[in-house]
Amino acid sequence: MLIKKKSKFNFLFYDYETFGLNPIKDRIAQFACIRTNINLKIIGKPIILYCKLSNDYLPDPKSMIIHNISLDLINLKGQTECEFASNINKIFSLPNTCILGYNNINFDDEFSRFLFYRNFYDPYSWFWKNNNSRWDILSLVRACYVLRPDGINWPKKNNIPIFNLEKIASLNNIKNLYNKNAHDALSDVYTTISITKLIKKKQPLLYKYFLKYRNKKELIKKIDLSKIQIFIHISSIYKNKNNNISCITPLFWHPKNKNILISFNLINNVYDFLQIIKNKQIYKKNIFSYIQFINLNKFPLILSLNILKKQDLKRLKFKIIFYIKNFFILKKNFFKIKKIIKYIFLNFKQKNEETNIYNVDEQLYKNFFSNEDLFKFKKIHNKKKTIINLNEFIFKDIRANILLFKYKARNFPFTLSKIEKKTWNIYIKNIFNKKFFNNYNYKIKKLLQKELYNKQILVLKNLLKYIKNFFKF
Repeated sequence: MLIKKKSKFNFLFYDYETFGLNPIKDRIAQFACIRTNINLKIIGKPIILYCKLSNDYLPDPKSMIIHNISLDLINLKGQTECEFASNINKIFSLPNTCILGYNNINFDDEFSRFLFYRNFYDPYSWFWKNNNSRWDILSLVRACYVLRPDGINWPKKNNIPIFNLEKIASLNNIKNLYNKNAHDALSDVYTTISITKLIKKKQPLLYKYFLKYRNKKELIKKIDLSKIQIFIHISSIYKNKNNNISCITPLFWHPKNKNILISFNLINNVYDFLQIIKNKQIYKKNIFSYIQFINLNKFPLILSLNILKKQDLKRLKFKIIFYIKNFFILKKNFFKIKKIIKYIFLNFKQKNEETNIYNVDEQLYKNFFSNEDLFKFKKIHNKKKTIINLNEFIFKDIRANILLFKYKARNFPFTLSKIEKKTWNIYIKNIFNKKFFNNYNYKIKKLLQKELYNKQILVLKNLLKYIKNFFKF
């Protein structure tokens, strides 16, 4: 019997080009990835995949002229979405893989989750099962700028840092190894690897620290809720003009999601919050602006206050005295504030939207699927595609029952029965009505009036031709 060699720790750098910016509703055009060893040496050939569009989706025209991936190319080289999802799931599933990119946690990873959700793969296990993990180089870049910027040239506009991948690469003389323009997935992957190497070389201790603390278990060790603590929090939510930095005080774990740490955002004046409590206006005022949700699965940058040196405070214009004073006011009123915020969360009733064919694609975060349903998902992938019988798979979760019909119609429309085909056609006509096409054509024609490159004009005209031929309106 052959024994498979255990895979060593490796990085999988990946990137998507998408047909829109919304991971819930939009689809992926192109996937690219490169695998490296722990020393960032490339150990495998690059992979590029394209995904065909199903007939219930049309791209955002603005996104089309950013990456210039034409629908002709998609139809020529693309796979059905179920094949595309299957291949990416296999690539992600190699044990001991750290999956990473540039802004992947808030963008690409969300597209991955919804891709797997629509195609009956576990939306979460790929980044933790088999000793896998994930990281985000954009977060590492932000941390490097805030904490240890020396040795790297930082692009700025009006003295505000810009964390654009291409601009950082250009200012640091990083050449594009793929010889392609920006907004090509493989080009961005090569650039991300080069920037990661640059940080590792110029700031090795910072690199090593954040590589370790990408792990949720390591982060949890730092947070002791039996103590009242102040931490630095580096995040894009604080905006580039504020150098993406603030201070927070952890309060408690989210009552329904133990991966989320509820914290008080010390950028806000604690006295103002106390006044809201005093005047009994907690339901009239937006108290959520005082609260920070920190998801430990998303590689948050939480650090001790003393990590900032005097020169850092001056460079960042960080109001350390304000934060410390604010923290002591919070500390004095900590249990009162914590009690009020906890009460709000325990009594907050979320709207339970009914699941139907029109909104099921958006409901990934409604609930976790049961183990019983997840087991049935594997059976779907083992089936021959031409014999998917909807009556054979009855799931506990209604979302899966509706998704299976859409999965069949999107990937194997030739297998639909007469009744299924009729149901699908009614669904399509309700989405793509006359009003939709009028608005959609208007958007394309407005873009064509702008100054565009020849390739962009060709992509948009190709899109107009596609909808005229495909939808027959």
